[in-house]
Amino acid sequence: MFSRVSLRPGFLLSFAVLLAVGVGGLAYAVSAINSNDIRDAQIAAARERGELLAQAAYAPALRNRLAGFDAADLRPLDRAALAAKESGDLTSLAVWDRRGRVVYATDHGQIDRTYRKPAAVEEALKGDTVVTTPSSPTSPLDRTEGEQIQIVAPLYGRDRRTPHAAMEMHVPYAPVQAEISRRTNRINLILVCGALLFLAGMWPRLLSASRALREREDPRRRKVLSELKEAIEQQQLELHYQPKIDLRSGEIAAVESLVRWNHPRDGLLGPDRFLPHAAGSELIGPLTVHLIELALRDCAGWRGHGVEAGVDVNLDVGNVLDPQLPKEVERLLAKWELPARALGFELTEAAIQADPDKAAGVLRDLAAQGVRLAIDDFGTGFSSLAVLREMPLDEIKIDRSFVAGLTRNAADESIVRSTIGLAHDLDLGTVAEGVEDEATLRRLAELGCDQAQGWYFSRPLPLDALLAWFAQPAIGVEPPPEPARA
Repeated sequence: MFSRVSLRPGFLLSFAVLLAVGVGGLAYAVSAINSNDIRDAQIAAARERGELLAQAAYAPALRNRLAGFDAADLRPLDRAALAAKESGDLTSLAVWDRRGRVVYATDHGQIDRTYRKPAAVEEALKGDTVVTTPSSPTSPLDRTEGEQIQIVAPLYGRDRRTPHAAMEMHVPYAPVQAEISRRTNRINLILVCGALLFLAGMWPRLLSASRALREREDPRRRKVLSELKEAIEQQQLELHYQPKIDLRSGEIAAVESLVRWNHPRDGLLGPDRFLPHAAGSELIGPLTVHLIELALRDCAGWRGHGVEAGVDVNLDVGNVLDPQLPKEVERLLAKWELPARALGFELTEAAIQADPDKAAGVLRDLAAQGVRLAIDDFGTGFSSLAVLREMPLDEIKIDRSFVAGLTRNAADESIVRSTIGLAHDLDLGTVAEGVEDEATLRRLAELGCDQAQGWYFSRPLPLDALLAWFAQPAIGVEPPPEPARA
């Protein structure tokens, strides 16, 4: 399917770039928000650990005195600092008294020295734990390079109202940054995977949009549509008809209408020369209504001469999804004074798949009027059983690709037999397309097929030739090469 679509690289590239920019922007915003949240959570955790260390190890040891420590007194403080270092929660630690003297430091050479107290120590001595994230040392005792977390917790002596010292510790920021990177990378990966899944889901629609843009800008297509609009207005279109024969009674059940264009310059054109340009355009609605009217006009004419055959018209995707179609059909049936069963519509599974819910609504409105509905080219789509179950159909047209090999290929015969049985179980009629010889016709009758259509009975005929055929059918004529179908 995709290999037959002409792409517009600019359109697809623009969409891909916009998607990449959008995902990048979203990833940046999400990462920024999550980075801040993770950073705040990690710093809060570091604060809790610092306060726990201060209150569990240093406050009890320093509650009664802040000087005169010997090696034995320092040993428990060193063990607490060493345990914090080994867990990765500490690079340096010091305890300050209110005068700026170093009471304890992991570097014992700093003990009993006096410095100007860092600003964070000054704040902690007021009674609050202070947490900062400086990018350079802020204390004479700190030798850490790069960003870090500085935690200063107050220590209380016997007077629990005012801190008599402050414990300053520095925690490396690198683990926090690593955790931020780990989590944001995971989020970014999820966003990228989501974008790829979205792109994969949108790919068929992108291809369709690309094709629509290409066709809309195609000067040849614009010219054909302009001329086709004039053809409708100037009555240049005509219908040829191919009969469908009831295999039980031998009567003419209906005829399928196939459009031709009497082009003033190029002569008689088959549908393959103009219908592909009309499909998906704004002209498809008026064109189909015009063809329905031509078909009903001709049907009213032969019915006036005693031939009760109905007429079938092919519908495009745009017609199946057009909610105005049932109203137009009702108007035209009334205009030509024909019963609804005289008119039938043939539609493909692809037309329904474009929007099953919307298509079902339009088809139910047509079925409510009594218009016959047939699924064309049955067996070549991808949702046949769902279509049969959910749509208000009257008959199935078995695709010619299966009928052609009916008498020569066992697989084709199995498919045809199964399709006929399935249709009858669902109370649907069956029409075999592409019947070209008597052997195929006889085998279809043996399998219980209801109707048949093909060159064995007649090629598509203009109206005057069809009326002559009604009067004296010529069956079994050797078929010439088959032209394109509408």
